[in-house]
Amino acid sequence: MVRFIGPDNDAYVASVTKHIAEYEAHTGESVALEIIPETEYVTNSLDALRGRLRGESAPDVFVSGPVSMWKLAGEGIVEPLDAYLDKSSDDYRPDDFLPSLLAINRWSGRRGDALGTGPLLEIPVNWETYNLAYLPDVLEKAGLSEPPSTWGEYFAAATQIAERVPGVRGFAQRGSDTWHTMYTGYATQVWSYGATDFDSAGRSALADPTMLAATRDFLTAAHVAGPNRFPDGHWLDVARDFAAGRYGMIVDSDHYVAFFEGPESAVRGRVAYTRPPLGPGGEREANMWTWSLVMNSASQDKDAAWRFIEWASSPAFLARAAQEGNMNPTRQSTWDDETYRAAAAKWNGYGDNSLEILRTTARVLPTPMPEYLDVASMWSAAIVEAYKQPDELERVFGETASRIDQLLSGDRTSTS
Repeated sequence: MVRFIGPDNDAYVASVTKHIAEYEAHTGESVALEIIPETEYVTNSLDALRGRLRGESAPDVFVSGPVSMWKLAGEGIVEPLDAYLDKSSDDYRPDDFLPSLLAINRWSGRRGDALGTGPLLEIPVNWETYNLAYLPDVLEKAGLSEPPSTWGEYFAAATQIAERVPGVRGFAQRGSDTWHTMYTGYATQVWSYGATDFDSAGRSALADPTMLAATRDFLTAAHVAGPNRFPDGHWLDVARDFAAGRYGMIVDSDHYVAFFEGPESAVRGRVAYTRPPLGPGGEREANMWTWSLVMNSASQDKDAAWRFIEWASSPAFLARAAQEGNMNPTRQSTWDDETYRAAAAKWNGYGDNSLEILRTTARVLPTPMPEYLDVASMWSAAIVEAYKQPDELERVFGETASRIDQLLSGDRTSTS
């Protein structure tokens, strides 16, 4: 038996669930699926997942992504996959994966070491980077003829939309004290301003003047033109609200296209897609993420675990999953598939835009380290606190930087 665990509200996991009988019939192996709420799966502590990854009934394969995988790899829970990839079947075609997606899932496991070196720790089954999606008709109603090209223009345009278009807010934004509040559109913005998470000496850079300036611009705009619910927006809320026509713009996951262009979307066919804005110095950075398959180092049958991974990330499976809403495809063959290309051609340049961002701009911006989930959680909580107390931004971020430095020096009490 192969045991698999993943989150609900995920199109890829839904495809696995839908077609698992096919795998069982083909291999003669049974699969035990455990699908848990995404709000429990993607948390600051990962306790719901980590608590299941040891013992006799531990899953053989699970779904993860860069920041959470870094933590799990640091705890010895992740099995390197190079040896399995080397003996994969001819039909598996490892060279069909977009090269950068495999590269960012290689890592030594050591704090600060760059991605792209070390063992392969995950097989990517979808990816996202952070584009600018906008409604041209809403911009026109606000008196804007072009989408914003800089972050300053973006926040100014959001204010015009909120002031001039009844019932529509300027920009959508995730907002909670969960780690991914800092990871998506916000990270794309602050890195484009020239800020970073750590300085050259390895100290937290949250109190750096560039970081504070970028965050102040973000928080000011969020008050004036951001979500009414901020800072209490889950990613799914954000996707559904934009699809309902409640915002003029968003810089967030480009795989939201499955919602924006879905059959129930109020903005279907109205959305345009372009690169994220430039920072004040002309820099453009776009963070990125992959949802990937990970083999548990505690698996009792690693060969069976690999057979499952090979099926669930094969060219045929991922091409079908893309038709079922699993964005973005990780294999070139899916992007080349005529059926997929015909569907994507209806989305106002989405596909070409996403691939351009991936090939020219996108990278995992945070500094790789096993502790980064804690860092991101503390940072996200600081964003929420500073939103509620705008005049205290410098104090809040300064104190958070000190706590992060304490954490990385070995003082675990700094996460409390």
